[in-house]
Amino acid sequence: MKILHASAEYFPYIKMGGLADMLASLTKVQAQSEEVYVALPLIGTMGKEPQWTGKEYKALLTEDTNEKTMAVSLLAKARFREAEESGVKLYFFDSELFVNLASIYGQAEEHYRFAIFSYACYALSQILKVDAFHAHDWHTAISLALQKNSSKSIPSLFTIHNLAYQGDHPFWMTGFLKEDPFRLVTSPFDHDEKCNYMKVGILSAGQITTVSPGYREETLTEPNGFGLSYVLNKRKANYSGILNGIDPDEWNPESDKRIFQTYNLQNWKEGKSKNKEELYREIGRPNLPLDAPLIGLIGRLTYQKGFPTFLQAFLERRHLPHRYVVLGSGDPETENAFFHLSDTMPDVFYFYKGYNESLAHKIEAASDFFLMPSLFEPCGLNQMYSHAYGTIPIVSRVGGLKDTVEESIDPKFKTGIVFEPNDVGSLGYALERAKDLFVSLDRDIVVKNMMKLDWTWKKRKLEYDNIYKSAIERLQ
Repeated sequence: MKILHASAEYFPYIKMGGLADMLASLTKVQAQSEEVYVALPLIGTMGKEPQWTGKEYKALLTEDTNEKTMAVSLLAKARFREAEESGVKLYFFDSELFVNLASIYGQAEEHYRFAIFSYACYALSQILKVDAFHAHDWHTAISLALQKNSSKSIPSLFTIHNLAYQGDHPFWMTGFLKEDPFRLVTSPFDHDEKCNYMKVGILSAGQITTVSPGYREETLTEPNGFGLSYVLNKRKANYSGILNGIDPDEWNPESDKRIFQTYNLQNWKEGKSKNKEELYREIGRPNLPLDAPLIGLIGRLTYQKGFPTFLQAFLERRHLPHRYVVLGSGDPETENAFFHLSDTMPDVFYFYKGYNESLAHKIEAASDFFLMPSLFEPCGLNQMYSHAYGTIPIVSRVGGLKDTVEESIDPKFKTGIVFEPNDVGSLGYALERAKDLFVSLDRDIVVKNMMKLDWTWKKRKLEYDNIYKSAIERLQ
């Protein structure tokens, strides 16, 4: 089977969140048995220089070359440049709309850039003659409408990674979608009097998935449907939840070259102690006690991630022996609160603003617990990374977190600590339970339970295979 993925992110080239990691690890496994291609933008600042093959492909279909719109002109000048990564062929969209960008998101005229990119992805699917077309999130959703309207329609799948971000724009900004080369009727995409790209994907794709069964159920009702639950219910029969997986070549404490000392199921205590000692030294806190629990937090500091709830719970439970290391950036108010704690309580709290892949691995390896206080979480990957590293996750009972973390009374089945979302008291009590578990004999049982879990893509890849087959059958 020939599969083309269309995405705005792909690790290690463009990474802003879990989408980049998810797609890189999924395609790596798919490429072991399928022909796998990924289309993504070529931006000015990337995490790695692509290994170019020298091949190039057009971004505009021949039948659209004679039209005279601005979109056609831009696409005619653009190209897909081919590269390879782990058996996957990557097609970077080389266009003046993207090539000078320092970051893939937060730019002016995103609605236009990603619509042009979406058309290019659609054109590439036709040029490569793939068997299945897989678009990810609102940035590539327009390509699905083009597939649906095409006389040469290719079976399609749309994966929702986060329904909170929908790419909705006033209709006066999206009039170009009615013109060449799009030629779309946009009225069905109306939501709250805006052209909603996420709705485009939901209505147009042959099959729809999201990144966990739990999140699928949550999005079918409000408020977690973010206004689109009625559309998802219309497509309910073709809407599935498939958990993400992780790449054991990237996230494995036994072979991880980014951490201070590798370790495994047999010597995890010694490994964690050494990594904690070296992490404290690196962040300028060499005198922090190694026998106190270390809690790691990594993520975008956004409303979704529930950090205000954590801050209040932390202040109410400041008597606990926990130390905290936080890595992230986003909401200025949250950043300022973390900087304040890092300055005024250096023996308890450390904050690094930004994202650092190497530091993220070091925090996972050194931490005894990993906190994810999300208000909603489509899947989450850090709880899976934490399991692999013997780091006990403390998570809110939402989405993919509740699908992957079990707080059983019986330690033989326990894989973490679970609390209620947006509940300061519940999170505070979870921190109390973490203190007790840290010194309990049960901790060794729980850590070994977690490190034996298999969160790789083996099973999930088969689930996607079945979804592709269903999409193909819909067009036969």
